[in-house]
Amino acid sequence: MRKSVLGAVVAVVASATIFSGSPAVAATGTPVTVSVNSANGGRVGTGFAGFSYEKDRIGAGVFDAHDANLVRLFRLLGPGVLRIGGNLVDIVNWNAAGAGGSDTEVAPSDVVKLAGFLRATGWKVIYGINLKINTAANAASEARFASRVLGKSLLAFEIGNEPNFYDTQAQYEASFNSYVSAIRAVAPQAVFDGPGQGDKTDWVGTFAQDEKANGLTMLTTHFYIGANTIGTIPGMLASTSSGRLPATESLMDSARAAAGIPQWRMTETNSYFHGGTAGVSDVQAAALWSLNYMAGIAANNGAGINFHGGTSSQFPLNYTPIVYSGITPTGVQGVFYGELLWVLAGTGAYHSATVAGGTGVTAWGVGRNVFVDNEGSAAITATITLPARAHQATEYVMTAPTLASNAITIGGSAVDVRGSFHPAPQRVRANGTTVVINVPANSAALVVTR
Repeated sequence: MRKSVLGAVVAVVASATIFSGSPAVAATGTPVTVSVNSANGGRVGTGFAGFSYEKDRIGAGVFDAHDANLVRLFRLLGPGVLRIGGNLVDIVNWNAAGAGGSDTEVAPSDVVKLAGFLRATGWKVIYGINLKINTAANAASEARFASRVLGKSLLAFEIGNEPNFYDTQAQYEASFNSYVSAIRAVAPQAVFDGPGQGDKTDWVGTFAQDEKANGLTMLTTHFYIGANTIGTIPGMLASTSSGRLPATESLMDSARAAAGIPQWRMTETNSYFHGGTAGVSDVQAAALWSLNYMAGIAANNGAGINFHGGTSSQFPLNYTPIVYSGITPTGVQGVFYGELLWVLAGTGAYHSATVAGGTGVTAWGVGRNVFVDNEGSAAITATITLPARAHQATEYVMTAPTLASNAITIGGSAVDVRGSFHPAPQRVRANGTTVVINVPANSAALVVTR
């Protein structure tokens, strides 16, 4: 089981390459040149593309190893990182004597069930603990049980959710220190992330310095473009290239480096808060947006990103990568496809790239592979200078009829509710360090080289 989980994405790429089609046809679009920098940037590692779910979904029974469809959908993205938290982490609480199976609390049997799901999928978890209506002693009780049951699947604990909305930094750090002390008394190897502010980063630098010797191994923040009432496709697409998001990514990397924290991560994010905007957050535009978002995280040495989703007792989650009816998965949409194309590139060094020609075109490399994201309204023919020589190349195209369409495919294949995915990428000619590909309008391409 474990071997197949680790090899799931590799197997998709390998089998698709073997059965790929003929070399790409002649140039058909606006000429674009892409030059990929051969110098290595930060490393894109396993678990870069992940999910964030509300804490009450544990007791609700979402994470069930016997839910074969959900297990396969998670496995399709390879071993990832699931962050459990959200608004509900500070509403539902731990009940060590609870029977389990209730979305109003978390009981031992619920954590056991979560552990089984993580083993079945190969994912790790950032496990949130209630701060707002909790005690350090009860937090320690939960952490001790979770540490024992989750074992190597536990990546870090998270204390509270977006505490800047209800605490000052001084108040939060006092509570954080109290909880860490109580938890490490019963789980000495426990490590933590933080501060996880909501759409703010003003605590990050001092928090990192204050807590770097107190079990803090991951610096975190949360980001949304704005309220779901203002959501538009142009606004969403523009958010990755200027304004608050690039500034946040840069600041997080600087704070991490200055304090010597091992990594930083965007542990909760999506397009527009309060569930996203229908027709914006759940379509091809969101898939393209998520790719540029992940590239920005990687360019700033981030360890990864957790797109919020799942189901919620608060409001509909239009932006969720996996769609549900109740707690039953019914399919995937938008951001899921962006994450899937991302993981098909595998792991490796991030490479920046320069683009000339076209409108709305961005590009970057991961390892020996190259992404070209064409958010423009015209097809392009991209001449790519690779970061290293190649003798073979295949092109996966993620496309849909329009930016507002949810009929998304990668390599001609959609993903169904069972996690079935059978792409047929096109073989393209590799001439030393040069590859030429066609990318339709409102689409993205991944060039995998050997």
